[in-house]
Amino acid sequence: MQSSNEYSPRERAASQEPLGGSSVCPLCDSQQVSKFMLAPDRFHMRTELYTLMRCATCSCVWVANPPSPEEMAVHYDEDYHRAIAAAGEGSAALRWKGQREAIAKHKSGGSILDIGCSSGGFLSTMKGPSWKLYGIEMESSTAERARKNTGAEVFTGDAMDAPFAPESFDVITTLDVLEHVYQPRQFARKINEWLKPGGIYYTMLPNIDSWEARMLGSHWYGLELPRHLFHFSPRSLAMLMKENNFLYVDIFTARTSYLEYSAGYLYGSIIQKFGGSPTPLAKVQRRSLAFRAVRKALRMTAVIPFGKAASASGAGASMEAVFRKPAS
Repeated sequence: MQSSNEYSPRERAASQEPLGGSSVCPLCDSQQVSKFMLAPDRFHMRTELYTLMRCATCSCVWVANPPSPEEMAVHYDEDYHRAIAAAGEGSAALRWKGQREAIAKHKSGGSILDIGCSSGGFLSTMKGPSWKLYGIEMESSTAERARKNTGAEVFTGDAMDAPFAPESFDVITTLDVLEHVYQPRQFARKINEWLKPGGIYYTMLPNIDSWEARMLGSHWYGLELPRHLFHFSPRSLAMLMKENNFLYVDIFTARTSYLEYSAGYLYGSIIQKFGGSPTPLAKVQRRSLAFRAVRKALRMTAVIPFGKAASASGAGASMEAVFRKPAS
């Protein structure tokens, strides 16, 4: 787990310098920007508000003045890492089935690098004779756990410092990582450099243009402030990758839904408004049997159907994308 002065590639995979300012879009340099919303860190139920800006040209949304990398460790605490590890490792084969299938449409083997690999949940599902596994993880004990879980060669440190040679990988993945990066343009250039000609980049991240994001505003779980520094739409993601010499292959929104957690944020806000002290999601470890029964019923009757409808309309809460490095 993370020490007091360390943070993973999910926190600053591309640069030690934070983005800043609100008059120019950091993704496309447009000056057609405006304030999008103010929102707090609802995962920890902290009160500090962060300013989100939006670019009218590319639709990118970003945190105007985020914590510095040195300050960010406070926001990636033990509770956060516990939640991430549990989500990635629990029922890993089923959890990452869709991602494996998406990659298999384009590559059946070779060298694969998972940036921000955490404890190796995804890489563990790629084990086999067809793949040579690599990972990047900032936190040393988590990186060692990934090595033991997967047999992968895992670089411990910042992604931009990883000593991989150009054209080393057939596939590079970032699974809920790109939104944590301080400098996505530099990060995309590094991915392109590491890919072999014809190699693919597969990414998964929240969709700021989803129905849920529009409907729930600052209570949308996908905001994850201040850890999510950038909030992409299919349009802004495609623009970023085109700028960095990638060929578009596919972008689609999955059936994933954050409604359950977002509803928890709404409930917490209501309780606080009336003087109560709800438990932050960061501190919730195990729910009662009654709660889990109600949650399962809501998933079947509301959350899953909503997720399917949103995905079919291209407005799902999470988007997945594949881009290819030109063959020559």
